[in-house]
Amino acid sequence: MTNMKKQILIVAASLALLSGCGGRGSVTGASRSASAGAATSTNVAAVPVPAMPPPGGADEGMEPAAAAPDLVTGEKVYKSTCSICHKSGLKGAPRLGIKEDWEARLTQSNEILYEHAVKGFRGKKGIMPSRGSNAKLTDAEVRAAVDYMVVHAIPSWSFGN
Repeated sequence: MTNMKKQILIVAASLALLSGCGGRGSVTGASRSASAGAATSTNVAAVPVPAMPPPGGADEGMEPAAAAPDLVTGEKVYKSTCSICHKSGLKGAPRLGIKEDWEARLTQSNEILYEHAVKGFRGKKGIMPSRGSNAKLTDAEVRAAVDYMVVHAIPSWSFGN
């Protein structure tokens, strides 16, 4: 199993556990929140995880399952555009792999992160230029880059490998 698959499974399992153990938010759609009651809580990113179809296939009238994040496109966009700021922290950008830079941002829904990345944002800690100052990027490419960064925002856990 690749590290990416391990990370996605860990995030999905963590979110499932939080929803059943008194977490404040529900684990639905792109909005997820971590339980604030844990003494040593770690807020985990809200990564879109595709829903499983019901046994026997999807029923008519049901919405199709959410698509898995396009991490391949996200990585390409990150490396070509986003890494300029997100590697060094330029203009207050949260650095990839630095937990402290991402904790507050990851408590927000992915929709808010997408909106800030597409439209731009000025916050207390810095600025996010719209589309990372690359007007050629489509909304889907920007969203894929956000998904990629969310998955890689916090260093992965060590399994003693």
